[in-house]
Amino acid sequence: MNGKYIEWIGTGSALNPELGNTSFLVVGTDRNLLVDCGFTVPLELIKTGQLKDVTDIILTYAHADHIGGLEGLGFMNYFAFRNRGDKRPNLHVATDEFAHKLWEYSLRGGMEKIQSDGNTPQKATLDTYFKVHVGKQIDVPGLPIAKLFPTLHVQGMENYGVKFDNGVWYSGDTVELPSTDGTLIFQDCQFYETPSDVHISYDELKAKVPTEHRQRIHLVHLGDGWQKKDAVADGFAGFVKPRDRFKLEIN
Repeated sequence: MNGKYIEWIGTGSALNPELGNTSFLVVGTDRNLLVDCGFTVPLELIKTGQLKDVTDIILTYAHADHIGGLEGLGFMNYFAFRNRGDKRPNLHVATDEFAHKLWEYSLRGGMEKIQSDGNTPQKATLDTYFKVHVGKQIDVPGLPIAKLFPTLHVQGMENYGVKFDNGVWYSGDTVELPSTDGTLIFQDCQFYETPSDVHISYDELKAKVPTEHRQRIHLVHLGDGWQKKDAVADGFAGFVKPRDRFKLEIN
């Protein structure tokens, strides 16, 4: 596909790494934006030679299927590609607290102690590997403006979806119903019911989303049970598979 497009790197749930952690690239002319970087994502990008082309990263949530690949991505950029200083990838997070917890609780143990080119011990920070940008609006030149919006997933943890100003809408992990105004909608779902749901179920989406709206919804974050459903027959646009591409319309 020529021009600008969205490419899905993985479309599986945290418990279904066979489809890869749910993540996608927004591919532009000069900048490529990665939305989430779970533990399966860097290897998939390495296989296709796309890792070195990631210039920007948005994080929606701090579970490993969303951020667990940042150590590998950071090390590849810093040591293999020598992307340091102004060449570091841009890391976009909603709040200072998110950035703080990301480093202190998830990444610091494996990434803080490194050695310089002269073999001198060095203490790294999140800024060693990434140019950190804090805020809920992300303006990547050449791509639609993205906005992070809060949504409910696991109580007490920051969690966001992403909407782009050209109508692309991504739910992130959530128990909430999808937007009614997106033109290209990617929606999280699960395929079972439990007393402690943290994802909206397929059956609830089918029951509560009107047919005319369901037709615009592409389903992602696929866990056990997705193969038993016929999303198109149930009125959805379908299940998204790894490496599926969607044309990116720019307003």
